[in-house]
Amino acid sequence: MTTLLIAAPILLSLTLLFSGLAKLGARQGTEDAMTSLRIPLRSFHPSVASVLPVVEIVLALAVWIPFVPLQVMASVVIALLMLTYLVIIARALSWEETVECSCFGTLASPTVSRTTLIRNIVLSVLGVLGVIAAGSGLMTHTLVRQPLALLGLGTVLILAVLVTALAIGGTTPEADETAPAADGSRSPRGARSAASAQPMNGAQPAGSAQSAGGAQSAGGAAASAQFTESDDVDGLPEEDELLDYERDRIPAGVLQRSDGSLMTLRQLASHRAALLVFVSEGCGPCERVLDQMPRWIEDLSPFLQVKAVLSRPVDQLRERTTGRVGEHALHDVQFSAREALGGRGAPSAVLLGADGLLAGGPVSGGSTVIEFVDEIWEQLQQAQAEGELPVAED
Repeated sequence: MTTLLIAAPILLSLTLLFSGLAKLGARQGTEDAMTSLRIPLRSFHPSVASVLPVVEIVLALAVWIPFVPLQVMASVVIALLMLTYLVIIARALSWEETVECSCFGTLASPTVSRTTLIRNIVLSVLGVLGVIAAGSGLMTHTLVRQPLALLGLGTVLILAVLVTALAIGGTTPEADETAPAADGSRSPRGARSAASAQPMNGAQPAGSAQSAGGAQSAGGAAASAQFTESDDVDGLPEEDELLDYERDRIPAGVLQRSDGSLMTLRQLASHRAALLVFVSEGCGPCERVLDQMPRWIEDLSPFLQVKAVLSRPVDQLRERTTGRVGEHALHDVQFSAREALGGRGAPSAVLLGADGLLAGGPVSGGSTVIEFVDEIWEQLQQAQAEGELPVAED
């Protein structure tokens, strides 16, 4: 029993220490997790995300200062923290949608599951045992009288944790946020052409992928120039950027409107370019992206369609979600459209050209999606300044 009482605070200290260090380098991930877990007072999330890792590290160290009152106080705070995490996880499991969590930083599995609940139950039990060990004076006694035995036990536990992690293969942080930003081949090189290209059913058919339906990609000459398959393309500008993004045909994905009717991706973009932003309710990075949707809809709508594509039917969306996307929401039935486009989870985004070709993306991750859309807006503004696109009227 004595060994168990001493092992409990050691394991908790290791957990808090690694958790705090992981959170120090992933504050945005902690904020996203708090949003996903529906922690109230969202305006305070940034402050909590900054303070929490420091608190965890301090608690992990303070509990080993050989002063019984301090150890008891630190142990009680740790136990309460573990119980708080447990309640939050148990609450999240009662929701229909899958929730992403970073309670213990990027080192832990991001998806909340029954395994997460079991982990937090074990940590809560260890927290109670830690309070008993501190209150009985056992921790101080061991620190002062048997430091080598304590060091040996701690070393064994650390090795056990490392061996277990290696055997399992480790865990990876949320792919949405940690996946590297899409390279140049995925940037919206075709943003100008997507906004100005002729529809697929226009008088002149789209030419090669490089011509983007006759319009030049970002950084080129007049967007209205058109070429058919028989046209001489030797006179096209020789620019490296023209080849940066190899435009593929829009795949045969299907989306559902609010009235339940279905349409293909090609039908959606057959008359006007479309920016598709794939998001899921209950996802922290997705909430950050959804917060940007009103601005994107207002700024980009004069040039192209802006659609929020969600994993739930439109008529089942939360009121807060509907308030941000309005009538611009579509349902991705069983993620078929996202998978057809090559998106890797939510949030992700892709730009469809009106010429039947992809004009940018897909890209994944909250920050990457926001940068992707902002780059589209910058390209359109530049095209307006150069006279390639008409200036939108207020």
